[in-house]
Amino acid sequence: MLSWMLYSIVVSLLMGLAALALERSAQIRQRPARWLWGTCMVASLAILFIPSKVSVQIPETTHADRAISSKILTPPQTTAIETSRFTLPIIGTDQTPLSNGVSTLLDWTWRMASMALALVILASGAHLSWRRRRWDRGHMAGTAVYISEDTGPAVVGFLRPHIVVPRWLTKLSPDEQELVIAHERSHLGAYDTQLLTIAVCLLACMPWNLMLWWQLRRLRLAIEIDCDARVLSLGYPVARYSETLIAVGERQSASYAMTMARYGSKSFLEQRIHNMLRKKTRRAQVSALALACLGVGLAVCAAEVAPPKVDFVGKTSDQVSADRQLLQANGTADFQVLRSQILHMQAERIADKLTQFIKESQNQVAWTTHLPLTAGSSDQGRFDALRLLRQVPAITELSKLDAEGKELLKVSRLAMDVVGSGTDYSKEANFTETVAKKIYYGPVYMRGESEPHMTLGMAGKRFDAGVSVVELNLKPMWDIVQQTKVGDHGVAYVVNAEGRVIAHPDFSVGKSLRDVSSLAQVQEARTTPSTASVRMARDMSDQEVVVVYARVAGPGWLVFVELPIGEWTKN
Repeated sequence: MLSWMLYSIVVSLLMGLAALALERSAQIRQRPARWLWGTCMVASLAILFIPSKVSVQIPETTHADRAISSKILTPPQTTAIETSRFTLPIIGTDQTPLSNGVSTLLDWTWRMASMALALVILASGAHLSWRRRRWDRGHMAGTAVYISEDTGPAVVGFLRPHIVVPRWLTKLSPDEQELVIAHERSHLGAYDTQLLTIAVCLLACMPWNLMLWWQLRRLRLAIEIDCDARVLSLGYPVARYSETLIAVGERQSASYAMTMARYGSKSFLEQRIHNMLRKKTRRAQVSALALACLGVGLAVCAAEVAPPKVDFVGKTSDQVSADRQLLQANGTADFQVLRSQILHMQAERIADKLTQFIKESQNQVAWTTHLPLTAGSSDQGRFDALRLLRQVPAITELSKLDAEGKELLKVSRLAMDVVGSGTDYSKEANFTETVAKKIYYGPVYMRGESEPHMTLGMAGKRFDAGVSVVELNLKPMWDIVQQTKVGDHGVAYVVNAEGRVIAHPDFSVGKSLRDVSSLAQVQEARTTPSTASVRMARDMSDQEVVVVYARVAGPGWLVFVELPIGEWTKN
């Protein structure tokens, strides 16, 4: 909770600084700025709910040449990638976690503060409506107004705003009255009352956020400055208008409802007059452009800040959720349930990474199937194949087959390139299965008795586009399994659709593609559509273990995570 509150304050600060720079640029160019602050308040709240990751489609022609690290499972160059927003450095995972009680206290304080401010807004509106019934009606400078004893000059009301003036204003000269009414009529025409009311309601969402209060104050000032500019555009002299501002400001009442568009508070008068008297310089346009760029940059920066992945500082939301579920009625943690959830998380994480690896490899191969390869386009096809191998180091070989299953091109990292061999693959599974299903996942095999590979076939949408068949190196899968630590003596491994181990921390097991289809957990996983909960079983060494599994979408692989029963039950 605290980390999220700090995050929202930082975002509001960045958005406020962006609006401040854009406001200064707008004032130099003599443009209205009140909508900048209104947008700023809306954006300060909206950005908090923007997803921290978005999918971006990148054309193949923009892919850069980069080598893949052996420790990273997925190729860095993909057709669809995810761009992440950067995480706030002030919210680290090494900070002291907040207790559940403190988090609950913050949550309730937030709720009560929002309710209190909402009640103040409603009470202010009700009080204003009650007072308006006691005001006299009259006319000033040809405009219908309410005349009160001490309220105004201001515009009051939301749906049907009206001008209210204090009784002492009737004693001023007609010229001063005309300027005051021109000011308030400008507020009416610009819907300033409605804008200010909406801003105050937005503030009620996060009344503890001091940056939103500052933004509201800047919005009030921007509303008055814009109103001044509109009044002066009607042809009134700056000097006479400024003198009227000072004269009225000295006698103006401090009793206002929050939904009013006021003539102006005393603290704003100096800034407003200074703005009216400002003169353009030669470098004004350059300054305006620089400030506009700065404002846009700060706004982008605010949008790129990623929300914290923590609920209590120092714990991920998954961990906090797990902790809450693991507490017994007597407050003792159920360690078996905790270890079971950890096993599930590890299995799902490995399965997700393998699914992403396969999917991104498919995305890269897919663009080679868009158009048919002909004799005249063999050079271009070879160039595209070389580019694919350069962008995806996991692909060791690409073969292009025509619609009849004859090989037109083969490009390999391990052998000479072949163009127009005409080898017939029309009876092979990598052609027939690919044509029938549009995508083909071949069995995993060991190439050179050192690294696992899989044949991946993809057919184009057009019949004459033929088939692209690649040999995919699965060594990154071994790396992720090897690096997954399961307790002190547990193990994670991957089994293919036929029930053979294709990745295991013990390389000898993975290289031999050991058949484990007879294991009870493997039989259950192959026949049960859903992912089962933790179950007791026997491992490859006939030792009793607890095991969970997760599915890899696409090739139908299964990820198993096992922990010795003694380690699972110990306290």
